[in-house]
Amino acid sequence: MTACGPQRLYEMPKPRLKKAIADMERQNAERHGANVTVADTPAQPGVEFAYALDISRCIGCRRCVYACVEENNQSRNPQVQWIRVLSMEKEKGVDFAHSEPYYQPENVPQEGHFYVPVACQQCRNAPCTKVCPTGATWTERDGIVVIDYDWCIGCRYCMAACPYGARHFNWSEPSIPRES
Repeated sequence: MTACGPQRLYEMPKPRLKKAIADMERQNAERHGANVTVADTPAQPGVEFAYALDISRCIGCRRCVYACVEENNQSRNPQVQWIRVLSMEKEKGVDFAHSEPYYQPENVPQEGHFYVPVACQQCRNAPCTKVCPTGATWTERDGIVVIDYDWCIGCRYCMAACPYGARHFNWSEPSIPRES
């Protein structure tokens, strides 16, 4: 328990989990015409994940954004991106209020600017988990904040609660890109 209340953890009963995994594999194979494997690999005891980023190395190319879109099957039309890269003027320093998320220079890094990627911070006591009315968002034992899209009702309370503006709602059906 923290000063802000208990951490929300959820574990699905094993028989229900096995059925859910089989259903997900079958449904996604039918929907996407591809073999899909879903695992229930548990968190490793004593292991907690953390997020670290050396912003001094960010050049503003947004490759991390597009890798995240690909890896997490985010919408491509319209684009939903869980990572935003903000351009800031070196002269002003870190100034989120006046940062530019929609910069379009011909080349990056742009002279006189630095870049700050903003994503889910995997909060230890995540506000998004507290406001979810269905329990579709929770924190795993290893510290990862997860979302069960089948439980999500689209209320977007998590978006309002996120202090980093990192939560987004994907209105599109997921798709598995064909291998080239």
